[in-house]
Amino acid sequence: MASGNDDAKLYQELQGFLMADRADVRNAATEAVVQIQHQEAHRQKLLEYGDGILLQALLRNTSYESDDTTAVMVPVNALQSLVYLSSHGTTANHCINLLLESNMIPRALEIVLTAYPDKAPKAIQEAWRLKINFAMALIANLTRMEKGAVDMVGYTLPEEAVPSSALPSAEQLRVKPTMELLLDRYLNSAFVHDWPGDDKNDDDDAENVHYEELTVVKLDSKPYDPYQHFSAVLMNTTQVEQGRNFLLQLHYTTDQEEGSTYFQRILPQIRSANPIRRQGTAGTIRNICLEKDSSYWLLNVVQVTKDILYPLAGPEELDVDEKRGLHPDLWLEGPDKIREIDATTRLYLVEAILLLCSSGRKSRERLRLDRVYVILKWADMVEESEQVSECINECVQYLRRDEANTEEGSSDAFVANAYNRIMSSTTAAKQIRGDGKEDADYDDVD
Repeated sequence: MASGNDDAKLYQELQGFLMADRADVRNAATEAVVQIQHQEAHRQKLLEYGDGILLQALLRNTSYESDDTTAVMVPVNALQSLVYLSSHGTTANHCINLLLESNMIPRALEIVLTAYPDKAPKAIQEAWRLKINFAMALIANLTRMEKGAVDMVGYTLPEEAVPSSALPSAEQLRVKPTMELLLDRYLNSAFVHDWPGDDKNDDDDAENVHYEELTVVKLDSKPYDPYQHFSAVLMNTTQVEQGRNFLLQLHYTTDQEEGSTYFQRILPQIRSANPIRRQGTAGTIRNICLEKDSSYWLLNVVQVTKDILYPLAGPEELDVDEKRGLHPDLWLEGPDKIREIDATTRLYLVEAILLLCSSGRKSRERLRLDRVYVILKWADMVEESEQVSECINECVQYLRRDEANTEEGSSDAFVANAYNRIMSSTTAAKQIRGDGKEDADYDDVD
């Protein structure tokens, strides 16, 4: 009984420290929460004590501001604690529900859309990047649930909550939706700072690491790329139809230009040096491939096959026959090509191929022409994950089998005949005469 009373007194004091007037006390209290959250018993108490009064105190501290320089890490610590509480242990889903009920998404969105303090001291800038990174990670955790994903896609901030620098130009009639604002920042390389191993990095304190050392676990709490977790938000929101519609909607800038989508804008992120961006983009591609009605557009207009296959391609030397029909990006790097090191990313990409294979016969024919089997064959030879290997085998069954009501070997013959037709119909350009006259017709000369 005494132990229970001591615990109650401890958490009561912690609640008082979290709401103290002094910034240094708040800073120490939030640091203490960061330290104790690794224990399941403490995580449960943080959520349940006083009907969630400690959780509400942490929520308030995410927006804490003070002139005291010691206050700079208070919101960072609070956000880091919420990220951990919403992603670890048996209480994670309960925490997410509580945060959604407390309207944490709007609060976090106001944080991630704050202006960068470019004239502030380095410590303030570092804290801003950490704060944005943890706020984006928290949004990613909240959007794992359908309610959070739907709220995120459809949520629009009022104009007063958006910095003037982030507002659209005067000739535009409406404030951009939040997803568009975040997408702009996500794709803006100016926010990436002191990236490890970057040759352009002039900071002597920056880490110099090899590509294979840049893992998701090592980077998820680092401030190098504060908007990196938006890739996970995109992946989560595309689990629902509203999110897929957001990325697949065509946008036109003029009547003459061909429309483009946000999905096409994020595809280059599959080649990012950041594994978190690659993993989120791979998951987004996989979710977009759930739209069977879009399979023709994905394969023939966007030509998404090359983006899916690029991370799966490796340093193996391909012969002339294997290169035929393959996009050059998949073999031009030769022995310098590095296959994707993250097994989850590889799984998402192979699952995307499987979804496209299952979308119909025309899709499978397109995938055969794109020589998907060649890349999958080599990838499977060195694949360490049994789950990824099993998924590759399912794709191969689709790609190598003959279609219904066709002769044996028809799938291989289809590819061979298609490329034979292409090769036989290629011609050189006509001579450029430069005199504006047609060649004489000698067929009528006896």
